[in-house]
Amino acid sequence: MKKLLMAAVAAAAMLPASPAFADPPGGVSGGIVDPCTALYVTNAVACQGYYGGNLFNDAAGANTPADIQTAIFALLNGTANTGDTSPTNNTADYNPPYLIDYSKVLNVITSSSGNVDGSAFNYVFSGPSFSNYVIFGAHFGTQPDAGTENSISAFWLVNVGSTPTNTITITNGKGVSNAAIYGYGAAVPEPATWAMMLLGFAGIGVSMRRRRRPALAQVA
Repeated sequence: MKKLLMAAVAAAAMLPASPAFADPPGGVSGGIVDPCTALYVTNAVACQGYYGGNLFNDAAGANTPADIQTAIFALLNGTANTGDTSPTNNTADYNPPYLIDYSKVLNVITSSSGNVDGSAFNYVFSGPSFSNYVIFGAHFGTQPDAGTENSISAFWLVNVGSTPTNTITITNGKGVSNAAIYGYGAAVPEPATWAMMLLGFAGIGVSMRRRRRPALAQVA
């Protein structure tokens, strides 16, 4: 039993480390002025915002500002409940926590396509392609979603799939402006899933030990 416990601890130590934002910094510039909608961005599973003003003025490769770290932390570490506001809005596909590094601005918008009169709009980004779960932030000069505020910013967790891409699509092109990508990565299994995996590995190890014992006895 002692050996099994040690193996479980060692295996847990090999899990991906979460970003060093366990205690998120203070408030976000502008504060939340209107609630965002997760599915305003195609294939998004959650959103955090809208915050007042434009939060996206940093170049690719820059350190993510502290207030944006706060917003992203809330986006990645909310609850799966679709009825609360943690994060601001999420779908049933949201399964936190998501261990994605967001310490740097990875990509910034380089071009766009679509109409700005209310139809779908594509953001095209510089830098490396991204896949799986993507942290996407965008500013809108005029209100594209429910509410009355203008000049607002929000963050979405978007599942773009396993095929690398450089494009994020929103459902309404009204007021599109600055945008950035802060990180991407695969989904992380829930703690219960990790525990089942560890027990499975332990069971395989015990089974292999039992199979080896008769062979050793014959050699002796």
